Amino acid sequence: MNTAFQPSGNEVKHAAFQEHRRSGRLCASQNAVLEALTAGPMTRNQIAGRAGIALSSACGRCRELLDADLITVMGTTQDKPARQLLQLTDKGRVVAHSEEGVGHA
Repeated sequence: MNTAFQPSGNEVKHAAFQEHRRSGRLCASQNAVLEALTAGPMTRNQIAGRAGIALSSACGRCRELLDADLITVMGTTQDKPARQLLQLTDKGRVVAHSEEGVGHA
């Protein structure tokens, strides 16, 4: 009988997130979201399409950027179900237009 340690789902997710952060891809994804929002307010689904990233990645990066006050919720769509419309804050515009982006803001 094999009793090898099996990590939990949360442990696997945490390890993958930490590797993503160390690799620099996290900042690249955040920058892609900010760059997408320079075109104007959009939903997370629209951001994912414009940035060329998975919807799950767009949602995570939007949460981080909301927490950092780089983007804000400006309202909701008229669709059923309603979707949040996100836009850049003044701070987010500065970061989005800087050459370095999020990683060096």
